[in-house]
Amino acid sequence: MDGAYVNVPNVAMQDRKTAYWGSDFGRLRKIKAKYHPHNVFQYDRSIPPASR
Repeated sequence: MDGAYVNVPNVAMQDRKTAYWGSDFGRLRKIKAKYHPHNVFQYDRSIPPASR
């Protein structure tokens, strides 16, 4: 089975960004950089904003 649920943490998972977000990870980082550049609301599994 491919993928994972963001709300079910698996600390042993090697590549969480791919399992949680798949090929959309880069696009989501760009969106986050535009709408939430200071990353105020974050947690271990949140998407970091892309560098500008």
